[in-house]
Amino acid sequence: MSKRSILLLMKKMKWMQYSRPVCLMCGHAIRRQITQNACHKQRMCPTLQLQREFFSIPNPMSRTKEYSEKRIVGYSMQEMYDVVANVEDYKEFVPWCTQSTIISRKPGHFTAQLEIGFNPLSERYISQVTIAKPHLVKAVCTDGMLFNHLITIWRFSPGVKGRPNTCTVDFAVSFEFRFMLHSNLSTLFFDEVVKQMVKAFEKRAQKIYGPDADSKDANYSEVMKDL
Repeated sequence: MSKRSILLLMKKMKWMQYSRPVCLMCGHAIRRQITQNACHKQRMCPTLQLQREFFSIPNPMSRTKEYSEKRIVGYSMQEMYDVVANVEDYKEFVPWCTQSTIISRKPGHFTAQLEIGFNPLSERYISQVTIAKPHLVKAVCTDGMLFNHLITIWRFSPGVKGRPNTCTVDFAVSFEFRFMLHSNLSTLFFDEVVKQMVKAFEKRAQKIYGPDADSKDANYSEVMKDL
């Protein structure tokens, strides 16, 4: 490449560095600082629309997994709330939970330490649990050693109309393991623990309170079919 060609290329690159982007619709230069109440050229500019779409694209490399489930069960709001809020008993029935201890309590919330064990790992983490009897149990992992984040939310609302021995359980969880070694087990954790969570708590309620409304009331099954 000749000296003249190099100088022309450098000049062009310098011009591109300092030049403003151009609206693809009207050809006007676009200011770098643009307010939401800009003129029609800037509001409708395809360049800006492309920029907004680009930054809204989800990260394909994200290791975050989310799951939600909503169902009507044959136990009251109070009964299901008590089962979920009693974190100390998790080690007895929650899949992969080997230890569960309450560290401290205050009105409306408490701190719990849990341990999950799966070959070849066993890890502990701390959760801050917020409770609103008998409607809500929300747990947020705070120590950050095992998870980048772990949030579980249980909501309880009335079930079949006129049947207080039923309730609607709304369960949601979002989690991401911190290290790649743990992330490789996330699919197993997702399938074996997260997807089985509501069923595990329903079985726990059955053990504590006996058969659900479906078994106690012959008319309950007919009501459920009509929902």
